[in-house]
Amino acid sequence: MNSPASLAGHHTSGRVGAQRSGISAPAPGEIPVLLVGAGRRGLSAHVPALRAAAGMRLAAIVETPERVAELGTMPDLPASLHDSVDSALAAGPVRMAIVATPHDSHAPLALRLLTAHIPTLLEKPPARTCDEFSQLRQASRDNGTPLATILTLHYQSRFRDFMKILRSPGLRDARVRINAQVPSWPGVGSWRQSRERAGGGVLIDLGYHYLELIVTCLGRPDTFSVRLRAQASAADVEDQVRASLYFAARGVTVEISLRSGIDLARHSEVMIATDREHIVADSGRERPASGEPPRPGHAQPPTAAINQLTSLVAAGFLDGGGNWRRPLARQAKVLALVDRMYAEAEYVTEISDRVLV
Repeated sequence: MNSPASLAGHHTSGRVGAQRSGISAPAPGEIPVLLVGAGRRGLSAHVPALRAAAGMRLAAIVETPERVAELGTMPDLPASLHDSVDSALAAGPVRMAIVATPHDSHAPLALRLLTAHIPTLLEKPPARTCDEFSQLRQASRDNGTPLATILTLHYQSRFRDFMKILRSPGLRDARVRINAQVPSWPGVGSWRQSRERAGGGVLIDLGYHYLELIVTCLGRPDTFSVRLRAQASAADVEDQVRASLYFAARGVTVEISLRSGIDLARHSEVMIATDREHIVADSGRERPASGEPPRPGHAQPPTAAINQLTSLVAAGFLDGGGNWRRPLARQAKVLALVDRMYAEAEYVTEISDRVLV
């Protein structure tokens, strides 16, 4: 997504073919969903999730004009294509929207959807900064429109077990260790390599998942230290992070080690250690993905994405019901923590590759 303003604004390009521009009427009881952003995440997670989720239908996709032309060559993509949110909303009824675009476009796109009273799900991080996210929360309140962040780790059983242990009042004087790495790509227009567009590197992109879990279970840390490695200078996005967060009330220290790189396999491992025992709550590795985004017909339905979608709908999210306001407030706390971590980080040229065990 390299033109968020045009995507959020009025449709003017006229490049969408008529055969792909109209949204068909939904079947009775079926929820038509708008996907804004059909890049790697959109095609690998959201398209197959909407195909597999009972009672939902991918009704329309919004992308840049260039990307619309590319998507139009995919015969197995069951949705109308548009190069602006306004065009998609004018084409037919939409009950919910998912925004899976570069970080700098989350705010303008979500503001347009909230103003149109479309319940909206944002890929993490929901915004680049806490101040930017505050605008979205205010728009959600002003328009009475539900807003939520997509948090896949909450809907994976292994991480639910991890969170259950962290929440336990009996967990004291413990050390929590998180090691994670992820393959990374520059994105359209190299947006991931731009601190202005992405908000940062692996800390806000991958680290947001884990920091959100930690804040959910332990609250805000009393103290923390952060070391970031950028390729050239602090003006570049970081590709490696070492952080330590301390929670005084329970004597818990959380150590986080994160890496991103084009040649890395996806891997995560979390461990909770006390004086008496070591509990491995999660360890997972995936083969590196290819450099090409998946085609929708070849992506496997992601269970976590389906679970969050169906849980929100079942709780009445589309009509303002369910417990979505508390998690929304928590995202503000997470982003405030991320803001502070960037502001107080020590930038270094090298960080040891030693795995924390």
